[in-house]
Amino acid sequence: MRFSLRPFSNTGVMLDFSFTLFVSVLLGLGLMWLAGRYFLKEDVVYIPDNCRRHAWKSVKLLSRSCVCSVCDTSMSSNGHFCESCGVCSDNGCVRKADEKFPCKQLRIRTRADDGSTSRHLWVKGNLPLGSECCVCREDIDQTSELGLFGQRCAWCQRMSHDKCFSEVSSTLCDFGPFKEMIFPPKCILASRSKVAQKVHLTGIIPPEWKANWRPLIVVANSKSGSSGADQVVALMRGILHPLQVFELGQHGPHEALQWAIHAAPTRCRILVAGGDGTVGWVLNTILQMKVEPHPEVAILPLGTGNDLSRVLGWGAEGPDEFDPIDYLTRIAQAETVQLDRWLAEINTHSSLARFHVPGFSQSRNFYMYNYLSIGVDALVTLNFHKARESSFYVYSSRFVNKLLYLCFGTQQVVQQDCVELEKHLDLYLDGVRIDLPSLQSVVVLNIDSWGAGVKLWEMSKNSPSHSIMKEIHSISDGILEVFGVVSSFHIAQLQVGLSKPVRIGQAKSVRIVLKRTLPMQADGEPWMQSPCDINIQHYGQATMLKDVKH
Repeated sequence: MRFSLRPFSNTGVMLDFSFTLFVSVLLGLGLMWLAGRYFLKEDVVYIPDNCRRHAWKSVKLLSRSCVCSVCDTSMSSNGHFCESCGVCSDNGCVRKADEKFPCKQLRIRTRADDGSTSRHLWVKGNLPLGSECCVCREDIDQTSELGLFGQRCAWCQRMSHDKCFSEVSSTLCDFGPFKEMIFPPKCILASRSKVAQKVHLTGIIPPEWKANWRPLIVVANSKSGSSGADQVVALMRGILHPLQVFELGQHGPHEALQWAIHAAPTRCRILVAGGDGTVGWVLNTILQMKVEPHPEVAILPLGTGNDLSRVLGWGAEGPDEFDPIDYLTRIAQAETVQLDRWLAEINTHSSLARFHVPGFSQSRNFYMYNYLSIGVDALVTLNFHKARESSFYVYSSRFVNKLLYLCFGTQQVVQQDCVELEKHLDLYLDGVRIDLPSLQSVVVLNIDSWGAGVKLWEMSKNSPSHSIMKEIHSISDGILEVFGVVSSFHIAQLQVGLSKPVRIGQAKSVRIVLKRTLPMQADGEPWMQSPCDINIQHYGQATMLKDVKH
């Protein structure tokens, strides 16, 4: 008998097994993604659990000499100060200072509405120059001899002579003249989750003065042009609650804005210390996170151009020596204004967009608050940004940045990469095609400040094309102004007031058709834009604070 062995066909079984394995892996990855989204939420705000530890910073951030709070000797530039409470220490006394002196409490386990009171946190010596005693109203002299003289409360900022201290040492703290801006420690609710042992913010209870309470959240960008953010953060944490002052990291202002969400229905104020790009980043995040009620945004200009800051009265640049008391006073006196927000939608012409090739997205949307431009000014800005991101860019300052701008602008006087721009784009204002003269840049303005303070609308009042625009410019009228720039040399003339821009028109909607790749920027952020349709429409308003006293 002959047996024939035939191989058993298991193709179907293998296919079933492969499909089951694929589905299992897919489900596992999906569950892992959901778990990550749950446990790593952006709306979780972690609070340091060690509430009494000092936050040491170099005394180089201060513009005055300091005395060690431990050994009572003058400190060199290598000493440290606590940015939260102001205790000072030289290098050899840091550990003793941590053990001897308490710091600001970040939170108190009692509730804000339980009737409990707050006590002063007195720190001896190292008072600001010109300090006045809250008891006798006389100046506190710290210049006659070296040492620790006087007392200061780290919360309310009241100061007293040593001889007068007994009259205020046991009084209660009312958080001083800026209490309407502060999150008191007893108003902050926090707990530990079952999954993560870190303490996280769970709520904010208004203080007793809730009728006038509008807390201030400070957001500072250390990468802005003048590099003054470190000093702003350190000094603001000494006046306010340390947790309401943030340094912008790679994750953006989400964590800072969670405090505004938890404080609702109280309306918060936000101080943005940075340039125009940082301000736009914060305004976009407010819109994205649907923060209600809308925070009122003030500006501390630390960028290079600071165009929005100029229009809102906060100045062309930050102060050489930042005074937190003065700036908080200005914010308290500022008035609320509305700023038009514009939605720009870009639809690319590339044939690759139809196939969803990465990097060739069919459409892109962004918001504009200051201006949008295409041409030589955007190219100069783009070259500057590339230089700033280079490894050779080691020293950041406003002067160096302006020098780089000058160099790249001078380069375009000779090179002229954007000549005959009018042949490479079509411009439509409220649906009407506009015949353009010979240009190298088209600028669409929402505010009357462009290119670090050039007032295109105001400068062109007496130009031959003046009559095509209305008499009064507004940042909240839902209308855009469109101007033309002839060359890079024309930009230099505009910046020193020796020429006038080309007035093109006004519109409630703007459409620009790019026929080739051109440099483009929006609110100071540049890129190279491939052929596309750009449609700009009004999209609500942002709530800003305008400094009317300066």
